[in-house]
Amino acid sequence: MNKFLEESLKHDLIEDLMGSISDVLKESMVFNSLEEVDLKKIIPLFEKWELDTGDVITTAGDIAQYFFLLESGTLLLSMEAGKSVVLETPGDFMAMELLSTKGVYKTTTTVLENGNVFAVSSESFLSLIQEDTPGAETIMQAWQKFCDQKAVFAKNIVDINVPGNF
Repeated sequence: MNKFLEESLKHDLIEDLMGSISDVLKESMVFNSLEEVDLKKIIPLFEKWELDTGDVITTAGDIAQYFFLLESGTLLLSMEAGKSVVLETPGDFMAMELLSTKGVYKTTTTVLENGNVFAVSSESFLSLIQEDTPGAETIMQAWQKFCDQKAVFAKNIVDINVPGNF
């Protein structure tokens, strides 16, 4: 393949990915209120993962390396004491106390239906939301509303390693 064609295809793939993540962020209860400047800051942090039914993307007890934004498919987050959450809406976000405690996954996340997620390094995301910016504040306020709707039982501010001002 010639170098020009290869670069052109790579550029097209990047544009498709950016368009796709932009669309999902705009649908997400957690991210849909962000200003354009904040979206441009967060988009490069995500990478797209394709998922097949039966895949396990997090295992309780493992180090929490990633948080996830659902593009399509259905995921089951299984927690201790028989608690679970099914996420199936594009834009659902699996992070912080819903997924981990003190840097360790507290859920096992299983793919129930083929789909895609955008993975973000938990370290990068936590650094971003600890910034003293309107975008970080917007994300934290929206995150609380999301948890209240999806899994209020998962909220435990004492156990998470994020600012206490949310």
